[in-house]
Amino acid sequence: MKWYHKILLAINLLIGIGMLGAYLATIFSPRMYWFLAFLGLGFPLLLFLNLAFFITWILLKRYWLALVSFSFYLPILPQLPSYIQLFPKEIVEEKGTYLNVVDFNTHYMGAYDFIGKDSNYFFTLLDTLKPDVICLQEFTNLGGFQQKPLFKRFSMEYQSYANYNADILSKTYPTGYGVCIFSKYPIVNKGFLERVTQSSNLSLFADIVVGQDTIRIINTHLKSIVFDRKDYWAVEQMASGEDLLETSDLRRIIAKLKFAFKERAKQAEYLKSKMDESPYKLIVCGDFNDSPMSYSYRSIQKGLKDAFVESGYGMSRTYTGKMPSFRIDYILHDKNWNSYNYKTNRLNFSDHKMISCTIKIR
Repeated sequence: MKWYHKILLAINLLIGIGMLGAYLATIFSPRMYWFLAFLGLGFPLLLFLNLAFFITWILLKRYWLALVSFSFYLPILPQLPSYIQLFPKEIVEEKGTYLNVVDFNTHYMGAYDFIGKDSNYFFTLLDTLKPDVICLQEFTNLGGFQQKPLFKRFSMEYQSYANYNADILSKTYPTGYGVCIFSKYPIVNKGFLERVTQSSNLSLFADIVVGQDTIRIINTHLKSIVFDRKDYWAVEQMASGEDLLETSDLRRIIAKLKFAFKERAKQAEYLKSKMDESPYKLIVCGDFNDSPMSYSYRSIQKGLKDAFVESGYGMSRTYTGKMPSFRIDYILHDKNWNSYNYKTNRLNFSDHKMISCTIKIR
């Protein structure tokens, strides 16, 4: 073996170890093994780099080394559908009971990034989707000079929907800064389900009655990283390669990520325990603030179907802000149901995409 082949192989082995670590990040809680969570966050990059090595070995006609690269994919094959789907599943016209579900982190309905031309598109999109259930995060009326027309128009057009809203301006404290559930069907029970972090990141539930069925809708907003402008600037500098990060900037970013990983793990564990106690079948929506290769996602998703995996297409990315783009918004549902027509839609007033699907419940 040539000397540069040995160097390439060593790098490839390190990438393979990183991929294994990313897989382990879904199993071991970051409360104890927080460093694995960083590998889970970098999983798409590791996946791409290993593919590049696989192709390189083939081009160099080092086929046994290509097999080494390929072997790194074997442990993580079950995880790949969470990142990429090639065959979208459309609704088959047949009798049944369907629920159209929408999930969206609205970023305060344009309070910070309002772009007027998106207003009509937002409501036209909702009219097209005909949602039966809408789960929103960061949906609140900031009032005063920041009161935005999107919020007022939505509240007016969907005033007939039953709702449960943990609004920042509600009289009951603590609140969820706009974590809420809207339902075309009657809500017969509702409440807080999880408030582990003692912050605006929490989980609500609402039990809705659809015909003869009672279904528990859960809307969760797991712990945010809470980056400030200085942090975003540092991330942009690192991504552009224009400058090396100051040690203090790097330590601060790592510390914030580490803290958020741990807090989300606590939330996910508690939320899952409450989900297991539910007397009804579940639909779980929300902004998890974590990728599919994470402990929090895998904890909550266990035993449920992921609508993107069921009927999505391509590489779903739901976060569009200044951090690297990931799928962090989800619609999960009971394993005995099927979902169709998973879609994402970009709206300029939010740093998240709206996601939607149709779930056949009967």
